[in-house]
Amino acid sequence: MSPKNYSPSIADLLVATLASGRSTRRFYSILRERKFKKYSEGSLRVTLSRLHKRGLMQSSPSGWSLTTTGKLHSKKIKSFGYISSPFKKDSPNAVILSFDIPEPDRILRRWLRNQIKIFGYTMLQQSLWIGPGPLPHSFLKRLEELGVRKNIKTFSIVKKLVRY
Repeated sequence: MSPKNYSPSIADLLVATLASGRSTRRFYSILRERKFKKYSEGSLRVTLSRLHKRGLMQSSPSGWSLTTTGKLHSKKIKSFGYISSPFKKDSPNAVILSFDIPEPDRILRRWLRNQIKIFGYTMLQQSLWIGPGPLPHSFLKRLEELGVRKNIKTFSIVKKLVRY
């Protein structure tokens, strides 16, 4: 489910690739494939280094692998899943979405940002977004399941005609 307006970060791609490839040899062959061709070797190294510092990846003589923490992180992201956008590419902006998700739930906050990007929302401020609406029922249900619906507010935009 990768709509044209959504692009996962290099870190997301690296973790997902390591989680899916059973060996480091397979990991390096995937790195040379099309998904990573647009990134320079330097940016991949920097991202691997950052993931290593965060404790998500480890380096050994045989190559890179996910740590236990990295595997848990990967499973959490996969468990959220993304919902494909029901909106057309040029749908008018009809909703302002505001959210306040606590710092300990940063993975969930990142998922939410990526999901609303998939829907075609544009960031006005860090946690204030504008985009098409109304939001799909499946998305609202997912927010309930994740226990964050109370942290998210939506506002409908209504165009008011002013007559003189």
